[in-house]
Amino acid sequence: MKILLAENIRFFRKASGLTQEQLAEAMGVTVGAVSKWESGATTPDLSSILELAALFAVSVDVLLGYQLQNTDARQLAEKIHALMLDKRYEEALRESKKALSKYPNHFDIVYRSADLYHAAGIEQRNHELLHQARGLLEHSLLLLDQNTNAQIDEAVIQIQIAKLYAAAGETDRALTHYKKHNWAGINNGRIGTLLSSAGRYEEARPYLSASALEQITELIQVTIGMSACAAQTGSPSEAFEVLSWMRQVLDGLKIPGKVCYLDKADVFLLHLQAQLCADAGDLPAAKDCLQKAVRLARRFDTAPVYTMKNIRFYHEKEPLLLSDSFGETAMQGLENSILHGTAEGSQILREIWREIINESE
Repeated sequence: MKILLAENIRFFRKASGLTQEQLAEAMGVTVGAVSKWESGATTPDLSSILELAALFAVSVDVLLGYQLQNTDARQLAEKIHALMLDKRYEEALRESKKALSKYPNHFDIVYRSADLYHAAGIEQRNHELLHQARGLLEHSLLLLDQNTNAQIDEAVIQIQIAKLYAAAGETDRALTHYKKHNWAGINNGRIGTLLSSAGRYEEARPYLSASALEQITELIQVTIGMSACAAQTGSPSEAFEVLSWMRQVLDGLKIPGKVCYLDKADVFLLHLQAQLCADAGDLPAAKDCLQKAVRLARRFDTAPVYTMKNIRFYHEKEPLLLSDSFGETAMQGLENSILHGTAEGSQILREIWREIINESE
């Protein structure tokens, strides 16, 4: 069991918006005493600890920052989670209440109970359960120092709190919470969807468009990674197919007859497909992919577009400049990728490239 009193006094003081001088005044001690508490040089006496906990509106064990290693508590948390997954809600809720009574400040118990109340509240349309789930999540934020699950952090919990507001029909509070915790646009899609469902379509469009751009960009990157994994683990056909699927997605977003930024991404995907064919010794297929890439690259470079212009379903208020590391132009990027390739069929692909270029001159 580890006590984190010094760190927590500093954390809760800052969270309360207090300076060391203000805390010292509230506690009736010197600034030097507060400084020593926060550095760990000295420890406040029991009465001061009780007063600090009351001042910060937390329990004494939260202020002390116990990092609980209680096996029984973790097993209870796992049991609550397992019962929830089996949708044995009544039994799970009974176990949760007993566990919370015994371990009110154990992160796993509190967080798993919040999960349970959320799931049961949604399925049973029980707003009281949703309200309790939100309270548990808010409490879990104070216990995050105990958390050992890398997939759970403040952002995850804040998003869950916003979802609970939305599930309870508190749209404005949900939107406020999503926007307050919209780190790097992580909630753009959720904000846009909520605004749209509330009939606030003009407000929703920019958020949905920004989310769409982020999702498209990430999907392209994920697809490239999936293709590489498939190719290196003995599934070259799957590697080719996943790139074909991504290209179909991009085609569905292009306005026919118009040049758009997605064309440049398509050039890179075609190059990857050509490389896969060359590695497999399928020269006709490699040449076909590379010819398509060259035609598309030249078409893009004739009238390049580095915004979301000419992309279906995207509505931007102000032009957004897009950039990439592929190359200054599509043809330059394609040529550099081929000439500096190190894969098994790279030399073959370079020969096909020179053949295509000579044929077009």
